[in-house]
Amino acid sequence: MSFSFPIFLRSSAIAGTALVAVWALSNARPIDLYQAETATRSEYAFRNNWSDLFLNSSWAAGVALVVAAVVIQFGAGNRAALVIGAVVGLAVLAAPSAVSVPTGIAPTTTGVAAGLLLSFAVSAAGSERSCLTALVLGAASADLARREVDARLGSPRDWSISLGGNSATTLVPIAVLVLVGVVILATSKWLPPLPARPPLSRSAAAPIAAVVIWGVYVSFGDSASSPGQWVAAVAVTVVVVAVVALRSGADGRFLCAGLAVAATAVNDVIWSGWWLAPLALVGIAAGFVMARRIPSTVAGCCALAAVCVSGLFWDNTVSTIAYTAILPVAAAYSFLSTPISDPSITALGILLPVMLAVLGFSALGRRPSGVLMWVTGEPIELPEAGTVIAASSGAITLAALTCVTAAVVATVIDRRAARTAEQ
Repeated sequence: MSFSFPIFLRSSAIAGTALVAVWALSNARPIDLYQAETATRSEYAFRNNWSDLFLNSSWAAGVALVVAAVVIQFGAGNRAALVIGAVVGLAVLAAPSAVSVPTGIAPTTTGVAAGLLLSFAVSAAGSERSCLTALVLGAASADLARREVDARLGSPRDWSISLGGNSATTLVPIAVLVLVGVVILATSKWLPPLPARPPLSRSAAAPIAAVVIWGVYVSFGDSASSPGQWVAAVAVTVVVVAVVALRSGADGRFLCAGLAVAATAVNDVIWSGWWLAPLALVGIAAGFVMARRIPSTVAGCCALAAVCVSGLFWDNTVSTIAYTAILPVAAAYSFLSTPISDPSITALGILLPVMLAVLGFSALGRRPSGVLMWVTGEPIELPEAGTVIAASSGAITLAALTCVTAAVVATVIDRRAARTAEQ
């Protein structure tokens, strides 16, 4: 495909909507979700403990995927519906800056908005390699942009359930929302014919998987779970993703990439140095180049397993290099090594790193103390930029095994595809 201004504008709209959707979902949970999950009785959201089940990123991302699947199924081929839906999604994300949105429903409304944006992104991308590249690069840049803006301007996730906050905040800067909205409207007349409606039996797998993943998390995988329960939750979650991947044909490799990237969230990194963002951008670009020349989802998943294992060496530069330099390369490389055609599988793969809170937020060894502490004016030693906040050794080992499982499943899919091509 030759380069032209309409193609550039379309790719920008796809990347922008994917970036905003993942950015918003990454910020969707309240700052004190740990307290909400571990309290025996909630007094803050709806005065019911059940309300705490709908505050985590698994719920927000699951809502986004269900909304995206519904729009893809019933709005297929309708460009006006997708454009209007994306603009409405941006408006919903911007709403807290103008009206009061109750904190208890904020993750749900964020999920709805992200789903509308994601349905536009995956539908507009179709199966064209250049547009899929824009989609992945936009989603891959979301965490980078979120962390950088949070470090410079403060996190918008400052609303709290337990401290009595009653209004949610705007999770993505208004300027970004406006810019993406302008690009969407500008590119609407140049959108090509959109993919036809996919078979319901095929497109239903992704939202069903999202519901199961959320159900497993809130049942026995959240911050209140015991070590045994948490291990079981991770195992069931990995099996669910693996089954959907194996049933999705060649597209399943995209889910393997998403699963492996999600596993690296078992450890976190202190994002405060000026050099982190440029290094991550270079890494994403390097992953793009490698995927164009020597694509291999299996190799990418193995590299991501090594990134997880680096958390065992959190007190030296090994883990810092792994999480600041190697992770962006391996994540972009894994996703971009996989051509994909099913929009619902594309949406699920993109959202897995946000959806699998069991491998990130509630990972053993990463859970906060549960006590809110106030700074008293006494000097405290803050970790240096790039320092890795590691989970327990058991959690890191399980995350690495998750990546290895993703690599094995991708290998099986590759062999099936090779046999099919020979026939």
